[in-house]
Amino acid sequence: MNDLGRLAAVFRVALGVAFVLALGGAFLPGVAGTASAVGALVVLAGAPVVRVAWLTVDWSRAGDRRFALVGVALLAVLATGGIVALV
Repeated sequence: MNDLGRLAAVFRVALGVAFVLALGGAFLPGVAGTASAVGALVVLAGAPVVRVAWLTVDWSRAGDRRFALVGVALLAVLATGGIVALV
């Protein structure tokens, strides 16, 4: 299996995990339901970041500097946005 096949497999698992956590958020009462819903949101928000990081590493291994640089720049923008959101 190549890198993109592994990436697709990781995202299939992430989709399943997000679905189960969302169901828990919808049907579990109290703190457990809230934690499950937050977990689903974290998985859904984190998946694109993981994809960009994965592809950036893949592009840099392949020697495609321009795409790798764009990936690094996008990750820097995402990190900056996360830091600003926390402050």
